[in-house]
Amino acid sequence: IFYLFKIVFCSKPDTCFSISFHSFPKDMSVRAEWIVRVRREDFTPSKTSRVCSRHFQKGDFVNNPGKLRKLKKGAIPTLFSWNDFQIPAPRCTSNIKSKVIYD
Repeated sequence: IFYLFKIVFCSKPDTCFSISFHSFPKDMSVRAEWIVRVRREDFTPSKTSRVCSRHFQKGDFVNNPGKLRKLKKGAIPTLFSWNDFQIPAPRCTSNIKSKVIYD
């Protein structure tokens, strides 16, 4: 199964393997905080809406070397250009051009 997804406020969503994309949480209070943090006017996340890993702090991720990057429960995206955080360009080993996720 594959599907296309929406990237929420990320200027380069498909540049590297080092970036992961995270669904909006099911917990309604955490989900509401994510919606506030991404600052999208009249935005309601869908099942395919994602936030790029570059908007989370290193401590927001579960330490699973060699496995898929997973957020800790309750993690909130906090790193955005409007809060004076400069998102570093990811280091790439390959250039990805597709926005398709396979499940």
